[in-house]
Amino acid sequence: MSENNEHPLILVFYLDRDMMNNPQIIQPFADSVNNILAQKDANAMAFFLPTDDKERIECINPKQVEPAEMDRINTIVADLVENFDMSNNLNEEEE
Repeated sequence: MSENNEHPLILVFYLDRDMMNNPQIIQPFADSVNNILAQKDANAMAFFLPTDDKERIECINPKQVEPAEMDRINTIVADLVENFDMSNNLNEEEE
C-alpha cells in the first residue's frame, strides 16, 4: 500500500457541456482549480470533462485503490496527458 503514496489524487470535474464550450467560462475555472492545487503543493491532478447529465466532482484516492487498479488508472491518465498535450509546462509555453 505504501507505493500508492507516489500517485496523485485525481479530481474529475463533470461539467455542463455548453459551459465547457465557452472558453471565457471554463478557462478561468480550470486555471483557478489548477492554481489552487499548485499553491497548496497538492499531489493532485484535475480533469474537466463535459457531461449532459448532472454536474459533479469525483475523486480517485490512490490510498483507497488496489495497486493493480491504480496501475490501470495511471495508464489511462498517462494516455490522456499524452494525447491531449496536458503537460505541466503548457501555460508557460503560452506566455
